[in-house]
Amino acid sequence: MPDIVRCHSCDGYGWYEDPFTGEAGDCDWCDGVGYVYWIDGIDKKIPKADYGAVADKLEKLEQARMRELGYTGDAKHPKDQAIRKQDVD
Repeated sequence: MPDIVRCHSCDGYGWYEDPFTGEAGDCDWCDGVGYVYWIDGIDKKIPKADYGAVADKLEKLEQARMRELGYTGDAKHPKDQAIRKQDVD
């Protein structure tokens, strides 16, 4: 099985936003998966037929990416959420 790496185009998000129109859509490089096969230094989309075989690996990679972003999985009361403490101008 080839190595699986984070998609370089969408950085693992699986989608992109057009900077001019603001429209969002699935990443063309990874088909919205957020990860690709890395074969001989080239990114290749993971075929849908392979999803079952790589699901555990994709889940672990996504958990690691979420931890990098600061997600812990712990529930917080809305008054304790940083986003709700921001001043809106």
